[in-house]
Amino acid sequence: MKPIVSIIVLNWNGKEYTKQCIESVAKHTARGKYELIVVDNGSKDGSIEMLEGMKRRKIVDTIILNSENRGFSGANNQGMKISRGKFIFLLNNDTLLEKNWLEKMVKVAETDAKIGIVGPHLPESKTSKKIYGGGYIDDRGIARHSYNRHESDAEQVGGAALLIKRKVFEKIGFLDEGFNPIYFEESDYCARARRSGYRIVFTPEVKIVHFGSKIVKKQASKWSFVTLNKNRVRYMLLHFSKKRLLKALGWELARIAKHTVRLRIHWLLEAYWINLKNLGDIIGKRRKYSRGLLKVRA
Repeated sequence: MKPIVSIIVLNWNGKEYTKQCIESVAKHTARGKYELIVVDNGSKDGSIEMLEGMKRRKIVDTIILNSENRGFSGANNQGMKISRGKFIFLLNNDTLLEKNWLEKMVKVAETDAKIGIVGPHLPESKTSKKIYGGGYIDDRGIARHSYNRHESDAEQVGGAALLIKRKVFEKIGFLDEGFNPIYFEESDYCARARRSGYRIVFTPEVKIVHFGSKIVKKQASKWSFVTLNKNRVRYMLLHFSKKRLLKALGWELARIAKHTVRLRIHWLLEAYWINLKNLGDIIGKRRKYSRGLLKVRA
């Protein structure tokens, strides 16, 4: 019998967080309802031995071992490719699930055939009162994730815990690896799903604690700045209308002035240059998307 949900967890030198996350999955999800696929991105911290032990104990179903870090999109695509569930659930390793999370999220997803993706409330701690998880991309290309306390449609939901219907995956395919190694891949996926006619729904009825991006904190500030801005601009070039791109240009000129004063203009120019080198791919995808051809292959 096929599982209801294929849970895909990525790991990169995050042994303790991954262990805690997997134990949370096992504690709060009925065993016959899911398969757990863990993709390791070339860890050197003893994670592989831990995962192999969990597989022997049947806590983990499948382990994919990469010799190098394939990033968020690349590694999740590997898991999506072999997944069998009615739903695909992309789950960050620095998260903790709660009781009945699966039943609640599936219930929301199945209230309307047009709902394609569901995202939960993602507080940074068990005691946090801030509602976080659903939102939109503003005219500057910045992701805004703070929605209210009620279930609502959103432009996008947080990539730390993303429930995707199988039919959405079959229609729009994989995550765009042009957004590797991290940032805006979930924004792009939600945008393609919406453009395919599906609703994106944020539900505060499910709380999944997300401790913040532990992987990103391991990276240098320059790396994070360049990667974030490279993918921010890529998203705008792919999904903003011509009119909105013109508006974004004004904001971009202001950003250039700000980072010139802060002596980080060379970092911003590096982000622009990466997109310029990939402009052919970006324009090609933009044209395809405008014709409704939104499927990305891995």
